[in-house]
Amino acid sequence: MNVAVVGIGRIGLPLAAKIASQGHQVMGCDINAARVEQVNRGENPIPDEAGLGELLAKVVRAGHLRATTDTTAAVANCEVVLFAVAVDVNAEGTADLTSLLAAADSVAQGLRPGTLCIFDTTLPIGTTRKVLAPRLEATGLELGTDVFVAFSPERLLMGRIIEDLTKYPKVVGGVDPEGGRRAAAFYREVFGGEVMELANAETAELSKLSEGAYRDLNIALANELAMVADAHGVDFTEVSRAANSQPYCHLHVPGTGVGGHCIPVYPRFLIQGRGPSSLSALGRQVNDAMPGYAVERLAALVDGLAGKRVLILGLTFRPDVAVTPHTNAVDLLREFKARGADVRGHDALLSEEGARALGFEPAAAPFEGYDIVVVHAYHRAYAELDWARIAPVLLDARNALDRDQIEAQGVRYVGIGRPVSPA
Repeated sequence: MNVAVVGIGRIGLPLAAKIASQGHQVMGCDINAARVEQVNRGENPIPDEAGLGELLAKVVRAGHLRATTDTTAAVANCEVVLFAVAVDVNAEGTADLTSLLAAADSVAQGLRPGTLCIFDTTLPIGTTRKVLAPRLEATGLELGTDVFVAFSPERLLMGRIIEDLTKYPKVVGGVDPEGGRRAAAFYREVFGGEVMELANAETAELSKLSEGAYRDLNIALANELAMVADAHGVDFTEVSRAANSQPYCHLHVPGTGVGGHCIPVYPRFLIQGRGPSSLSALGRQVNDAMPGYAVERLAALVDGLAGKRVLILGLTFRPDVAVTPHTNAVDLLREFKARGADVRGHDALLSEEGARALGFEPAAAPFEGYDIVVVHAYHRAYAELDWARIAPVLLDARNALDRDQIEAQGVRYVGIGRPVSPA
């Protein structure tokens, strides 16, 4: 089978490599010429994605995966087209479909009758049917007769995408029944795992938004309960351990907000659509306020932040993955600077240019002489640091460190929903 994967970024490239590993001929399409050339050399542009480097080299060497910037030409030779183009929010907080619409227009120019098109990205409800499918009919093809369209959201965690591709059921929903049937058959063939064929594209779209809203709201609940714990001098780690011993309670871990491509974004797709969304909006408000809450708590502890030297370690949105969209490290930087602190940043996975692109003045090793150190993304590279040498106060932004080890070094530990170490 000939398959085109449009968008060979963090989701699309592992997806393309996995399909190619099953013996199918895959064309990876992208507007990034440098990435296309790198892939065609069999070089992995996403080194922190487990298993991708070896798999990519293998399928390129075998001739099962090639990349191109000519999406229209590639699609003309394919039976299936997968869209893996990321959708973010714009300045107004609504879905920015610009890149995906451009990709759909390029694909439409090369579609041949009988092609199956699957949108493998997260979208506001109704987008597949009302916005994207009509773009694919632009050259005169008829939906449901000449071109078949389905929606199938990615259900993957960056850093373990190849594992997750077959770990969870693949959800699909067609714009029409035949599109859904063909999409389900395609995924059963290329992945071999369980496929859940839902009633239509809208059902599948809402299923993915429900996953994101569930996580965002549960994190918001944990954050709110952690603030209650702070108000009463209670350790929320004990609270959650006790509460979660009951099988119907699943409290999450509190922290300084939610980052990444997914969880901060998808609730906004619900908020912008039809139907009630007050809970999703409230969850966003709670989580977005957490960086300011944590910094204000620190300010009260150290008698103000004006002139204080602050080091933020781990600028990506989560540990050991070099992904920075919507990272709360940027929010922490903003809050510290608003209170007059002198802030530096470091990330073991980013270059100095990458740190500067996020607005940080890069910190040079060795790290020492700061008033406060904030551990935002606890990369493995930071596990052996001498915290006492760095600063007398440590903010554990994700409650990820061992409090006893920090205090044993004579450093005051500050967590979210955890009593502060005595002076």
